[in-house]
Amino acid sequence: MKLQLSVKELSEIVGISTRNIRYYDQIGLFKPSGQLENGYRYYTIEKIEELRLISYLRHLDISIQEIKAHLENRSLENYLNILANQLDQTRIKMKHLEFLEKRLEKRMQSLAYIHQLEDIDKITIKPLSRRPILRLNEDIREPLDWEIAMLKFEKDDAMPPSLFIGDIGFFVDLSTLDRRHPTEFTGLYLDLSEGHDSNSSLISELPEGLWLTLYFKGDHFDAPQNYKKLMQFANHHHLKLDHYALERVLIDHFISSDPNLYITEIQIKIIT
Repeated sequence: MKLQLSVKELSEIVGISTRNIRYYDQIGLFKPSGQLENGYRYYTIEKIEELRLISYLRHLDISIQEIKAHLENRSLENYLNILANQLDQTRIKMKHLEFLEKRLEKRMQSLAYIHQLEDIDKITIKPLSRRPILRLNEDIREPLDWEIAMLKFEKDDAMPPSLFIGDIGFFVDLSTLDRRHPTEFTGLYLDLSEGHDSNSSLISELPEGLWLTLYFKGDHFDAPQNYKKLMQFANHHHLKLDHYALERVLIDHFISSDPNLYITEIQIKIIT
């Protein structure tokens, strides 16, 4: 007489819950060996290895559909193809995780640097190299507009949808300073300087050169008075400025509940 295991006994041997075994039965992935006179289903010893195989392939994140297709048409070629495809997917995930690791490390370093800045409210001229960005030219009138615009980054780009706080910046038309609302912008950008694996059609770059730079305590609503300081500084030092500014809140209420820690950056390219 063949060994006949109950679903509970099979569960204990293989380490898979009875609920999962019944679910696999329900979807046609793993059927019992037969049914006893009392109506209980039973499993023979051959089913142990079959269930172990299913568990192994699921652990490799191989889909139930692929596993089912292999069990219905078992061949070495099919099995190798499944493993090869999953290996390719694993390498892609590893590359993405390495990207996230580097980006998180640099983001933490950047926040620590910003928090300890000594040049708050002091205008400086910074030599900057080219910086990769995702750029979207679009009129922004209010916060809802930029939330909608950010969806275009997510749809167009291969990056994860959760954009890091502090990476999104805005373009400000300097010719509108005397009449613009603090939430009006002519475009937005995603700073990729901290690393990216993007092939987006929106990829652009900020040019290298000298940039008039100001870090100030506050957010977008505190920016107008700081633009006045920058314009006065430029006039006093006879600096010719480009037609746009970059405005980016680096620390805000999403990062800290203390308004005294909010920091915003404004940069304007100096034309030489």
